[in-house]
Amino acid sequence: MYSARQQYQQQSVQTAPPEKLVEKLYETGIQACHQGDRDTLRQVLRELIDSLNVEQGGELAERLLAIYEFCFDESARGDLDVIRELLEELRDGWRQGVVEEQPA
Repeated sequence: MYSARQQYQQQSVQTAPPEKLVEKLYETGIQACHQGDRDTLRQVLRELIDSLNVEQGGELAERLLAIYEFCFDESARGDLDVIRELLEELRDGWRQGVVEEQPA
């Protein structure tokens, strides 16, 4: 049975626009790095990888794919600080370039 918090989180994910979902994935990945939670981090990175459309996204999507794959491989070896820093930069860029540009 879901707690009220879990129900709220599930509903917020189901109703969020794609731009906010990507931001939430970055946040979850950063938090997982802080906590040393490799399993959650790898799930987040796999979701980010799976969400890319390289055909439609072109060079940008290819570059993101390379970063995500690097982070995924690195997460198995253990340097979570490098991954956290990359995810923080990606999150900040995503916020500036995508989230903040969305109409209210």
